[in-house]
Amino acid sequence: MFDELPELGAGLGYRMPLHEQTMAAADEIDFLEIISDQYLYAAPDKVDRLLALRESFPLIPHGVGLSIGTDVLPDPNYLSRLAALVERTGAPWFSDHLSFTKTPETNIDQLTPLWFTEESLRIVCRNVKEVTTRIDAPFLLENITYYAELPGGEMSEAEFTTRVLEETGAGLLLDVNNVWVNSINLGFDPYEFLDAIPLERTVQIHIAGGKEIGGMLVDTHSEPVDEEVWKLLGHVLDRAPVKAVLLEWDQGWPEFGEIVDHVRRARDLMRRERPVPGGTSA
Repeated sequence: MFDELPELGAGLGYRMPLHEQTMAAADEIDFLEIISDQYLYAAPDKVDRLLALRESFPLIPHGVGLSIGTDVLPDPNYLSRLAALVERTGAPWFSDHLSFTKTPETNIDQLTPLWFTEESLRIVCRNVKEVTTRIDAPFLLENITYYAELPGGEMSEAEFTTRVLEETGAGLLLDVNNVWVNSINLGFDPYEFLDAIPLERTVQIHIAGGKEIGGMLVDTHSEPVDEEVWKLLGHVLDRAPVKAVLLEWDQGWPEFGEIVDHVRRARDLMRRERPVPGGTSA
């Protein structure tokens, strides 16, 4: 299923304040990832401006509001609008987070970690299957940051993630910065985590930079990518047939040339020769 997806290369999260700079650097940016929720209920002229980007870039919708871990089926109207957006953008896949952003009664408006339990697994798998039934494109789930382990877990995050992907057929949007942040704050080996999940299901990767706030490393998307995150990216690229690497930089923007340099470095990592069985290179 994932082998047939196009190789997009290295891209950038689309942010309106950087529109002019992004368009001027179109030759250096292979694709754009858009925040789905900004367009599901948008005015027609905003959607038209989005679709005009297709003339210069492939577009990938990435959601923040699906709330795949909430114990209710995804809203049919939301899914219908999302399906229309995926179709109109011509996206080869779409994604959201392995988290919840609302309860059945309340919007939390925050990517909130799941309990790693059998009940939570059942809910997530049911909801993912509802999404994939209604939207005819490959669906990816992204790992999130969290700053304390929830009590009552029955399995590790790696075990939970693996079972979700294997039981639903979903792909993985692997955020290696999130892995790094969690490893620092929660005290685990990020390479052991990566080796414990089905990396072969990785379709897309996110990279970003964070900073220390109050003694915690926080995923702010406001700083250069840490060298340790670049190493994790190379580790995954050596082991998985990744189709796309995406830089997220949402605030504290430097000169746009530094952002382009990050995209270029990611592309170079994707293109470097790698060992293949038998001792030759590819």
